Amino acid sequence: MAVKVLFALYPLLQGDYRAVEKALLALEGSGVDYRTHPTHTELSGEEEAVFRALEAAFKAAAAEGATVMWALFTNACEARDPFRKPERLGRFPPLEIAQKALEGLAAHSALDIGTGTGVFAEAFASLGLFTVGVDPRSDRLEVARAKVREARFLEARAESLPFPHQSFDLAFFGLSLHHLDPIPALKEAARVARRVVVLEWPFRQEDEGPPLERRFSAERLRALFQEAVGSSPQVTQEEGYTLALWENHP
Repeated sequence: MAVKVLFALYPLLQGDYRAVEKALLALEGSGVDYRTHPTHTELSGEEEAVFRALEAAFKAAAAEGATVMWALFTNACEARDPFRKPERLGRFPPLEIAQKALEGLAAHSALDIGTGTGVFAEAFASLGLFTVGVDPRSDRLEVARAKVREARFLEARAESLPFPHQSFDLAFFGLSLHHLDPIPALKEAARVARRVVVLEWPFRQEDEGPPLERRFSAERLRALFQEAVGSSPQVTQEEGYTLALWENHP
């Protein structure tokens, strides 16, 4: 099982950083992936290997004197990531959908709004775009950062994006608009990008996905865009999903 851990070491003798240095040296030979930040270190890998690495780091630090360690296990396990279940990826193939969202657009950048654990951000980044994913949930962003090193991730709300006007070529909602306040979210997307694309579930009752009352029909999507940005999108209805594409024509 894959896990991710955030941890930090604190020598009880203040100002003595040799213990921390020894711990980091121990991590280098552990074989697990790690990143060091000013306040903590992140470890990710298979469960047993991560526990061995934590033990080795603590023992190396403790050899320099009394040391305290704290560790936080996040939900980085594959089994806990609903966005990456094989059946979901099969129904909403990220690369195929990303290519459809970019069709005919000379794009260099993409903003993935409601990125979750970065499934669609990963697809846009793999196509060579400068990619940023935003989400209000820090736990999901931690997973996204661990899984998708090619993109950047930021905690932010779709209804108030922290970017200047026309910062991106594409703003993309990947099965996220029905979780948001749609009018301000669409207004913000149109403010920061010249193309806005919404991926949504088809408008029919299914065992999988949100209930019908939470889904947007093609007509509802057109009405939302009309109210938010003053014009309607092009809507394509595939067997497994609906795609709405709106272009800003100055």
